[in-house]
Amino acid sequence: MPYFTDKETLAEYTRNKMLLKRVKRINSAAFFTYLIAGLLIIPYAFTSMVGTSWDWLMNYLGEALFAHVSFILILDTIIIAPLSFYLTYRVSLLHHSLSGLIVIGMQVANYMFIIFLNNKEFFGRIHMAFYAMSAYSVLCILMGAANMWAVIKYHHLEDQEGFPQFDANFEEYKAKKQEREIMDPYKRQMQEIQRRSSGEMTELGTTQDELEKYEKIHVQSDMDSI
Repeated sequence: MPYFTDKETLAEYTRNKMLLKRVKRINSAAFFTYLIAGLLIIPYAFTSMVGTSWDWLMNYLGEALFAHVSFILILDTIIIAPLSFYLTYRVSLLHHSLSGLIVIGMQVANYMFIIFLNNKEFFGRIHMAFYAMSAYSVLCILMGAANMWAVIKYHHLEDQEGFPQFDANFEEYKAKKQEREIMDPYKRQMQEIQRRSSGEMTELGTTQDELEKYEKIHVQSDMDSI
């Protein structure tokens, strides 16, 4: 029989347990989104720089334009992507709220920077770089916001009764264990009292036996003298 039989308490446990599972799924999704997106955007930036797959585009647009776009793209990705992943790791695994705010703010600022460069025609006719960086930033902003919601809910659940198991049977086990820990000192005291009482009774029984033997011997000697 569960220790908590209140229906409302059991229902609250169920809701909190489901919410915690959802929070963990969002944390995992954000973690792998930032990891995979970073692993894709950084090689893309370097590939555009060395031109392994862009020779035809460089010949068409001119190497000068292509070079400075690629340089800014690499500089942006090698700073933003690793830092964003590290902060997301702190949010998803360590539930650090401030890191969540920083990574969202950083991605918003990066997206605004990309739009600013595009409005200044920095990318020129190289629209692919603008689209790639924009897609990366927007995806990170959305996942960062979801991850931030999840970490807020996680901290809320931390204050709830039964966290993190939200299992009535487990709470029953903890309650009984605490009762045993409280009762153990009293049990030891009772055992000590019983041991002492048993020892005193044994000593009393020995004294009584010796007295009976003495009286028996003494009476027989008196009768013999008569």
